[in-house]
This record gives sequence, C-alpha cells and structure tokens, in this order.
Amino acid sequence: MKTHPQKGVFILRISLAILFLWFGFSQLLDPSAWTSWVPAWAESLTGLEPRMIVLLNGGFEIAMGVLLALGLYARVASVLLGLHLAVLVFEIGLTPIGFRDFAIMGAVFALALMDPDEYSLDA
Repeated sequence: MKTHPQKGVFILRISLAILFLWFGFSQLLDPSAWTSWVPAWAESLTGLEPRMIVLLNGGFEIAMGVLLALGLYARVASVLLGLHLAVLVFEIGLTPIGFRDFAIMGAVFALALMDPDEYSLDA
C-alpha cells in the first residue's frame, strides 16, 4: 500500500486547527460557560477576572488555530499549543477530559516534529 505522509500531515494540521478554532470561538462567544474551568491560581497569578482569562485564552487558541490552518509558523504554534495543553492536563488531572487533552497534546507535539506539508505556507 502506498503511503501519503504529506497528506497525513495536512489532515493532522487542519484537524487540529479546526479543533482549536472551535474551542477558541466557543470561549469568545460564551465566556461564562468556561469560567468554571479557570483555576484559582490563574486568577491569583494574573490578577484578572475569570471571564477575561477565558477571553484571552479563546483569543490565543484562535490565533494559534489560524496559524495552523494556514500552515504559517505551524511548528511554533504547535509547540505553544502543546505547552498550553500540558498546563491544562496537569490542572485537570487523570480524568477523561485530562486524557483527551493529553492525546491532543501528543498530536500537536508530533506535528511540531514533522516537515511542513505541501499545502502549508511554511513549505
């Protein structure tokens, strides 16, 4: 069977972009639905209200999702998203959501190690 690594990287990149864009827009459109996820240490560390933390997080995820979708600085975006997810996994712990985020974290770190696909602006 013939393999298509470039197409695989493209599918992974676009799938992750859609995921982060969806979560980012969800946070911007309804931040109150997400404020319960903001840990107390994040409020103490930043001095920001949970709503503002959610809005900033949503903006970050949208910005990184756009970079992934375009394939522009995709490796940098992947590393930043992986680190972001590492914090979330640590905070959430060994729950079903934590394991899901751990798998997504692995996918974005894997993407950071791959060559840009032929449809990427990085190529």
